[in-house]
Amino acid sequence: MARPSKGGSKSYTQALPEQAYRAIRQQILLGRFRMGVPISRRQLAAELGMSIVPVSEAFQRLTQEGLIESKPQVGTRIRIPTETDIRDRFVIREALESQSARLFSERASMAERRELRDLAEDLDALYLRRDSKPGNSSLVFQVNNDHLRLHTRIAACSGTLALCKMIETMQC
Repeated sequence: MARPSKGGSKSYTQALPEQAYRAIRQQILLGRFRMGVPISRRQLAAELGMSIVPVSEAFQRLTQEGLIESKPQVGTRIRIPTETDIRDRFVIREALESQSARLFSERASMAERRELRDLAEDLDALYLRRDSKPGNSSLVFQVNNDHLRLHTRIAACSGTLALCKMIETMQC
């Protein structure tokens, strides 16, 4: 994993939990960690070049999002989602994206509409590339990231920051 840049500012210290969260989350979504397998705060802190405190804060957030879980005598591990978990996430995500689209249609400027059209065209092209190369996990990950970026941007253009945060949270 990439190490965060070092600096002595207060904003650097405040940003460490966010950096740890994003780095660990990305590694989970990339499949670096197998579901059900324990993960070590200390090892991740060493890989990220930071103390265990920001990694522990990231773990709390990842637990709240349902990506990891802590169990006595097992430790912290990547949570294995149930079929209901997955179905529920899709239902909630669809509701959030629908609301974002509705608000976008009411509030977006012409420039934002052009930007979203371009993002959607790029995403369509990426889907075609992915479909022409089945089994390419890096393309699958890129499609998922670009899909999230498109919907997060729609939410941002709707003027509702909470929708952006919730869509990102429900991405998994």
